Amino acid sequence: MKNNERRNLIVLVVSVLAFILLLTVAAQAARSDPPSGAAPALAPTCTTHTTAMTLTVSDMAPQVGDEIVVTSTLANRGCSDVGLLEYRLRIQPDGPPPSLVPNPPLPISHTLSITPGASDAATFTFHVLGSGPVTLTSSASFEVHLGYPGPSYWASDSSRPLTLTVPVTDTEVVVLHQAAYEFSCFPDISIISSTYRSDCVFAAGHSTDTRIERFADEAEAQAAFEDARGSHALETLRCYSAFSWSEEQDTMPKLQRGHTWVAGRWLVTAHSVDDTDIPVAPDPAAVSEEVYKAAVVNRLLPSCDAIYLPLILKGP
Repeated sequence: MKNNERRNLIVLVVSVLAFILLLTVAAQAARSDPPSGAAPALAPTCTTHTTAMTLTVSDMAPQVGDEIVVTSTLANRGCSDVGLLEYRLRIQPDGPPPSLVPNPPLPISHTLSITPGASDAATFTFHVLGSGPVTLTSSASFEVHLGYPGPSYWASDSSRPLTLTVPVTDTEVVVLHQAAYEFSCFPDISIISSTYRSDCVFAAGHSTDTRIERFADEAEAQAAFEDARGSHALETLRCYSAFSWSEEQDTMPKLQRGHTWVAGRWLVTAHSVDDTDIPVAPDPAAVSEEVYKAAVVNRLLPSCDAIYLPLILKGP
């Protein structure tokens, strides 16, 4: 083979090999690059949520009449957003009689969104109205978003139960707190010897004080009742002896009203004061009724509901 022919053959072989290499590179590029206008491949998305809820209380052994703060915290430990939260708190026992009453009422709603790694908390304020153990459990419902615009779904979480204990106190104190609560009052309580007094202020110059006096026996309580009644007409509260009075005058206070009743060895007096002609403080008889209900529920007094049977006259 002449030199020119050998050279031409070598050039042809090299050209063919170069063409084959070019085709191989082009094919690999076609497989790795998306066609023009095609959407890029999506990274793996979040498929579920992960949350954790905890509960804390400002005082694990509050006294009757105290105010406590309960905090429910929801932590987002997953990869999705959660939002539109509604917090609830379960109280056991929940009465009657009530051990804790919320202010403001439940539930509590938050419209915010909790991103992964963040947390949110709801704060509940409670007034203590009864003694003994109370178990609290918090829960929250929320919307889960696995990316936007979705998919999304509703879910919930709850805390482990937490038990606080309210030390036992005199039943008279509990009764006064629970009766005052029916008039949206959280009273000041004072105790002098065996006399328990609650004071509620409803507006400037308008107030009610309620006293429960405990005597050694029923006879002493009855004697004290008769001394206080004087010439006032005898009435009844349920089946207990009672009397009421009112006094109006030109000077302050313009109007005073009272209601007193005796039950066993307890003498109860509700007294309202108003600095205007228009009464704002509750009717003392209505206060006495709530004291009676709380005293029965808390077993300070036996129920005393009068039952009237029909009178049957026998003919001749």
